[in-house]
Amino acid sequence: MNGLVARLKRTENPSLRHLLLRARGSAHYLTRGHVVRRRVVAAYLEATPDPRLQIGAGPLSIPGWLNSDLIAADIYLDVSRTVPLPSASFSYVFGEHLIEHLSEPTAESLLRELHRILRPGGVLRLTTPDLQKIIAIYEDRNPVVSRADYALYLDEETGKTHERPAQVLNDFLRLWGHRYMYDEEDLSARLLAAGFADVVRCEPGQSDHEALRHLERHGVAEWVNQAEAMCLEARRPA
Repeated sequence: MNGLVARLKRTENPSLRHLLLRARGSAHYLTRGHVVRRRVVAAYLEATPDPRLQIGAGPLSIPGWLNSDLIAADIYLDVSRTVPLPSASFSYVFGEHLIEHLSEPTAESLLRELHRILRPGGVLRLTTPDLQKIIAIYEDRNPVVSRADYALYLDEETGKTHERPAQVLNDFLRLWGHRYMYDEEDLSARLLAAGFADVVRCEPGQSDHEALRHLERHGVAEWVNQAEAMCLEARRPA
């Protein structure tokens, strides 16, 4: 699994990255898809009074949650397609650094699906790169990390060298299969268009909902999400 992640970090060709993901996803589907997924989901929902779903979990499963992903986790779930989960089933849904890997139409479809599977009053939490924070890194005015230190971080993550600001910005936007970067205004508007209400921004690890606190684990250190990401929560109206 770690070898695949490392390979994907260094894969700039979108078609090759897609093939790598699908190859690993096919193996995961055989063990955690279709019939097995239906049985696992039914057992989890029956046993859990406050069901919680993580999408795009990868190797970072959360105890007590139903963890889903294309290549790992409790169940196989391809979020680029219709979500094969019952309507109005979950109290919480959480996705960290996932939506930016989808095209705009696919992301909008996913938001509608997440609205469908949440219970009335249920809450969605999305953590994703904040375009404004990334621009601040490029302009060397990010309050959390200097551009030079962030370039060193990218060097370690990608195996490349980032000597100029344009290299830092372009590689962040293009590597890891990134498709679309949001700012708070843009993603909030898409959440509202999908039927959500009460969109609020939170700091990584913080929430008014106890179930949604201290979930973010992206990157090698806590500062990474502080420097890069935003967390938006939205409620399915009762």
